[in-house]
Amino acid sequence: MTATRQEAESAADLVPGSSFSARIYEPFLWLGEKSGFRRWRRKLISQVSGSVLELGAGTGLNLAHYPAGLERLVLVEPDVHKARLLAQKTPPEGVSPEIVRAPGEMLPFEDDTFDTVVETLVLCTVADPEKTAAEIRRVLKPGGRFLFMEHVRSDKPRLGRLQDRLENPWKKIADGCHCNRRTVPMLRGSGFEVEVTAEQDKFPMPPVARPIVSGIARPAPVAAGAS
Repeated sequence: MTATRQEAESAADLVPGSSFSARIYEPFLWLGEKSGFRRWRRKLISQVSGSVLELGAGTGLNLAHYPAGLERLVLVEPDVHKARLLAQKTPPEGVSPEIVRAPGEMLPFEDDTFDTVVETLVLCTVADPEKTAAEIRRVLKPGGRFLFMEHVRSDKPRLGRLQDRLENPWKKIADGCHCNRRTVPMLRGSGFEVEVTAEQDKFPMPPVARPIVSGIARPAPVAAGAS
């Protein structure tokens, strides 16, 4: 049963966040944005079309990159402090976003609602990535696309082990962010066909937050006879 907006907002109140972390979010990412994040965001967001949901819109770093002529743009952000900053951002001309407070695990939208779901640096933070992936798949229309940019666990043995050791302390200082999630395998295991379109390990970010990958995920066809 689809959650109501009220139920989703009540659940969003339990998501980690603070006014301090909301204020420092963009300054913390400033160097990464100057060094390439912004170009990655622009390239990713330029691919959206139709009715669009952005998951974990944060303070609105993606907002300027949305193309004109979208049928609908919904910005989902659970943290009330970031949502307030997001509401102050000026959208591109011709784009009228709706802001909805909800966690990724409880999206208050009917099945098959959106042509595109997009997120940047979000699946590292959600409490239940598998449930969030299931919600993304549920709200996508048949033939819809999920566009993502994420930092993931490194394949380099030493760095991967370091990320495993630092997962808990990193969560405490980064609003619940998990630095060692294997997001691409998780999406594939959640019924998506995933195409990784770019990977970069040289952004000026803490080692625990690298590498960065981006890609396109589509719901895999359901096998005939599957329930």
